[in-house]
Amino acid sequence: MATALMPRVTFMNSSKSNEIEQLSQAKELAESVRASLINEVYAGSLTLNSKLPFKAISLRELLHHRLSDLVDVSIQLCEANLLVSAFVMARAVVETTAMLFWLHKKTVEFNKTKDVGVFDQFLMKGMFGSKDAEGPVLPHNILSAVDHLEKKSNGFRHMYDILCEFTHPNYAGVLGTYGWIDESKHMVYLGKHHQELPAFFAVGPLTICMELFKEYYNKLSEEFKVCNDYFEQHPTTED
Repeated sequence: MATALMPRVTFMNSSKSNEIEQLSQAKELAESVRASLINEVYAGSLTLNSKLPFKAISLRELLHHRLSDLVDVSIQLCEANLLVSAFVMARAVVETTAMLFWLHKKTVEFNKTKDVGVFDQFLMKGMFGSKDAEGPVLPHNILSAVDHLEKKSNGFRHMYDILCEFTHPNYAGVLGTYGWIDESKHMVYLGKHHQELPAFFAVGPLTICMELFKEYYNKLSEEFKVCNDYFEQHPTTED
């Protein structure tokens, strides 16, 4: 059953005082994320009968480092009032969280189906996927990851779509940020001082995503144990 994401944090409406409080909360969460990063994954600590547990754990930790990096930058940009750039970074945080959730979903599925080929393909695309013709595999479609998480957290796709409006050179990311039309004078005034964007467009998603990331990061620990224990009993020959 899907959980209601948007009511937990009011994404569309936020006063200045609330934004300051929420930015402080986001900074605390970011510090917690940063403090929990690990610097290595040792294959020898896992089963030697398959590379899949090692690949899966490595992908989780790579996404963890990416999340921390992007969150930190987005917060710094908010504090510097570089809000469109902060929104772009926040969108990347949303995508990273969606990929972590998809990894959890695929690990759960593998523990039920034991389909080595499907799980290995997912992990390979997550770690080595590239649109470069010389790459070994194509990447995942990030919208698929976002939509998988939308099924569990209502409003996640809507949050992502709002950030996309600022990321792309659409109204929100161009005229809605950097200009103002005075029809009576037939004039377009340029510069950010003509518009006042809510920093919460970044802070809200950052807070939501750090909470979701932590939830599924922790859930993966048990799923990885189940996966590793399976291969201890059933060696495989995948690359």
